Amino acid sequence: MSVGPHERHELKLMKARTKPLSMFLQADGDRRRRFPEHAFDALVARGKLHKVVSPWTITARDGKQHRYRRVLYALPGEEWRINAFLLVQELYDSLVPGWRPDLERILGLLLGYDRKDIEAYIARLPMCSSRPTTSRDGSPRRSKE
Repeated sequence: MSVGPHERHELKLMKARTKPLSMFLQADGDRRRRFPEHAFDALVARGKLHKVVSPWTITARDGKQHRYRRVLYALPGEEWRINAFLLVQELYDSLVPGWRPDLERILGLLLGYDRKDIEAYIARLPMCSSRPTTSRDGSPRRSKE
């Protein structure tokens, strides 16, 4: 599912200073280039962006764990968004499995999406499907069902 109008345009938008935060996921062991990390890192080296890499583990309902490398980039002065994003994601991960439109709205705003684009994204969410439980340290979360 496409996340929104920023998808595949993050670098251009961040160079133009119109997108305050970008986040990318890459499965551990996946060698394919999922985003132009070298181009983003060149901006980090010049002080144009701030970068944080954070591990993220998703535990599926069958107990299988999927590990990811989460890479976040923020404009100077917008670094607070990285901590806020990670905090909201941690809250999301601690709740009953399933999509949370309220938290999706916060994450979308932190990423710099317009409210109308966020609402369009939420309207397409599979509200009946479950979102996997996650844990920062990789341990399975107990379902609160």
